[in-house]
Amino acid sequence: RPHSRGITVTSPQPALAGWTISLDLWGTLITHGDRQAASAWRITEFGRVLEAYGHHPSPERLSESVRRARASAAHQQRTTGAQPSVEDQVAVVLEDLGINPGAEGLMKLLATVHTHATLRACPQPMPGALAALDTIKDAGARVVLTSNTLATPSDIHRRLLDSLGLLTVFDDMLFSGDLGVAKPRPEVFAAVAERAGSPFDRVIHVGDDPIADVDGALGAGCHAVHYNPHRESARRAVPDFADHAELPALLVSLCSAPAADLISRSASHD
Repeated sequence: RPHSRGITVTSPQPALAGWTISLDLWGTLITHGDRQAASAWRITEFGRVLEAYGHHPSPERLSESVRRARASAAHQQRTTGAQPSVEDQVAVVLEDLGINPGAEGLMKLLATVHTHATLRACPQPMPGALAALDTIKDAGARVVLTSNTLATPSDIHRRLLDSLGLLTVFDDMLFSGDLGVAKPRPEVFAAVAERAGSPFDRVIHVGDDPIADVDGALGAGCHAVHYNPHRESARRAVPDFADHAELPALLVSLCSAPAADLISRSASHD
């Protein structure tokens, strides 16, 4: 009964009420899938487009140009938060091949191939990820997806998330391609907090990358949890987990800790 002898009895507040839980996507919530299949499809389709425009690079040369361009873009993004556009990434490949990108329609066709290749990898949710997300939401948290993107823009990501049953899980979704900057830049985590209406110290970011996810979140003044399935390269004093079944209880424990303890955890990263 809600009232007894003039005393109001209230239900306990959900354990994660008032907290924003931000989560990385690739390598944290979903697998990368068959990267070789995605790469092979991209090279085959790039070759067909270029052949239609009178260019005939060997598959080996085309594959190496794409590999170098993707590796360079990923390294710059992970270390500096730079966010190259899809067109810029394709232009780097064409420049490496000595091909003028000015031919009508060429860039658009190659960009379409580039942005759709990831779907051929058929990524899947990490074991236990969906159940963990449901439990976190049931505990009262605002659940936000915070993902870096390179070749795959946000509209393709949303299509993928829908196919995996993840699209409706999140209260908000932030993609670096839309923001114009990427993790580990503090602007990304500032956007998470601002859009949630949360102070930084009520945001916990969960991810697998020690630089982009852990250092990025801590450097912005948020808290971090490291998805560390192999228990390798752990950051000192940063909580980690190896199984998604562990995550909801870990978050509840962290959010129930005294504020001073949480602050000390965030301030002590290397």
